[in-house]
Amino acid sequence: MRKGLIVALTALLFGLLFQPVESRAASEDDVLGLINAERSQAGLGSVSMDSSLTEAAAIRAQECSTYFSHTRPDGSSWSTVSGITKGENLARARDNAQSKPENVVLAWMLSPKHKENVLKPAYTSVGIAYYYGENGVTIIVCEFN
Repeated sequence: MRKGLIVALTALLFGLLFQPVESRAASEDDVLGLINAERSQAGLGSVSMDSSLTEAAAIRAQECSTYFSHTRPDGSSWSTVSGITKGENLARARDNAQSKPENVVLAWMLSPKHKENVLKPAYTSVGIAYYYGENGVTIIVCEFN
């Protein structure tokens, strides 16, 4: 009986530990899909996920959790995060509904400067990152090239 309980608890903990990683990846992939849907509607080619841009987006998302701005916490421009990033979209979600990919992309499409990044014909790749803050706020960053 005790061994069965230990096995069940281990399986439950294992499942809980790995669930957030899958959820984050799905959100990032969903944001990519929605960006590409907007680009397709505008007659543009799709963008693909780039690992270097994703690393830059992850850095910026963590930075924006404490200082939400296109200026980095050290006072430098957002573009200094990587030598290849040419555009940046930020979003701050205060609850689960706001952090849903469809709401993030909708907010960007309602903002002229963010929409310009989503629909810029020259961009061919992106990096997208979600950062889940301890205060319940989620930061979503998309770096473009």
